[in-house]
Amino acid sequence: MVKQLIKVAEDPTVGRYVAANLDLTAWQVALVERPLIRGPSQVTGPVCLGCLKSITADSSVRCERCGWPMCSDSKCSDDEWHKAECDWTVSRRKQKVEIKDFTIPHPSYQSITVIRCLYQKHNNPDVWAKLTKLESHCASRRGGSKYEADRVWIADHLRRFYKLDPEEWSIEEILRVCGIVQVNGHEVPLTDPPYVAIYDAGSMLEHSCVPNCSKTFTRDGHLLIRTGAAAVESGGHLSISYTDVLWGTAQRLAHLADTKFFVCKCPRCSDPTELGTYYSGVKCATEDCMGYALPNVHPSTNDPFDIEWTCNFCSTVIDPNRIELTLSHVGRDMAAMNRRDPNHCRMFLDHYVSAGDLHPNHYYFTEVRLNLAQLYGQLEGHPLDSLSSEQLSHKRELCLKVLKVADVLFSAECRIRGSLMFELHAIMAEDARRSQQDTNVVMEALLRSKFYLEQAENLLKYEPKELPEGQMAAQCKQNAIDLDLLLKKLHESIGSAPM
Repeated sequence: MVKQLIKVAEDPTVGRYVAANLDLTAWQVALVERPLIRGPSQVTGPVCLGCLKSITADSSVRCERCGWPMCSDSKCSDDEWHKAECDWTVSRRKQKVEIKDFTIPHPSYQSITVIRCLYQKHNNPDVWAKLTKLESHCASRRGGSKYEADRVWIADHLRRFYKLDPEEWSIEEILRVCGIVQVNGHEVPLTDPPYVAIYDAGSMLEHSCVPNCSKTFTRDGHLLIRTGAAAVESGGHLSISYTDVLWGTAQRLAHLADTKFFVCKCPRCSDPTELGTYYSGVKCATEDCMGYALPNVHPSTNDPFDIEWTCNFCSTVIDPNRIELTLSHVGRDMAAMNRRDPNHCRMFLDHYVSAGDLHPNHYYFTEVRLNLAQLYGQLEGHPLDSLSSEQLSHKRELCLKVLKVADVLFSAECRIRGSLMFELHAIMAEDARRSQQDTNVVMEALLRSKFYLEQAENLLKYEPKELPEGQMAAQCKQNAIDLDLLLKKLHESIGSAPM
């Protein structure tokens, strides 16, 4: 019998969690899991309830049984996931659904994923048992605006629209399922718009803002969890990030509290310097001070906004309103910047990095650097070989700066790191093309290009082709073939050259 790579364990502090069941190597696939439930996002325009892709009035056809609009693929009307709302419409509502407006988010779709969960209660007890073991945070949600909106737009709507028996389907049970969907749902970006899926073991992966695993999805919507740059010993906890690793501490804390109902106390959030990167640093307001105000989160706080901004150099506590004023000023210019214009991005970086109001590693700058690094050479009509030597050098500098931060804060993140490795591969290949007079320089540049390409291919090889990174992975394979042929020819030419 093959030993499972992971196991679900329980701890009185963190509850159920996922741990390595044996030693896992770096970049190893630890889990591939089919969803328990999948369905449309709560706020969405009309989508096919089979494939979950966007549809229009002209492109849709009505399901013959229930009337819900579907795409033209006949398989979608028979899709296993569509069975829930289809059966309820036929057996409980006893009247076909008719969607007339396809131009705006439609309220009828808000309850579909919840219906699909509730449907399991009498039709798939095993799935229902797994769903109801997941955290709903009803106590934390109760009284909040989202909870009350779910009561009106989902719980009350379902009982009225589908004529549910109040004795069989209580408001509390429906709202509990709403919480399970909110807390455990993963956004799956394989369709336009993205859809939501709930997984079993995948819901028990711990959160960390410095996770040791990354997540992606297979083409058929299975969750794929992979270890990062460091190996995980048997018994070690596996973690992913529930929020955006590119955000600063204050943004991550607020997002996690709002959507997952906890205040993060991970090593990154607990360290004002964010592991020595000063990623959220704002220049100290004290005259002649060389330090940066950093976010101090009290270890015992349950308030995500209970952050004390303290200078790392003079220890002055800075008024949070002053921090907000600085961030708002830079943020407004960043929002107004044309992100598709390399000149605008570069002017933003040149101005604000030299102004010194934020630390050079600040998350605003990291985000713009990442954008600009990928923008150079990618715009239509401005390919890589059209860049000046200075622009090509700047592209390399940007990639390396972001990777330096990534090595510390999100070393397990495959997509960002893989994309940057691919950009560095392209830069070195272009360097080689421009150095044709010196065979040794060409050979060195091509070998470095191959190294970066191999890194990119390894990091991106599990990304589905529906994502840009998956398309990049396919390009890696072709580029590897072309690069090997070029290196072979170069070796042969060097071998036949006179000594």
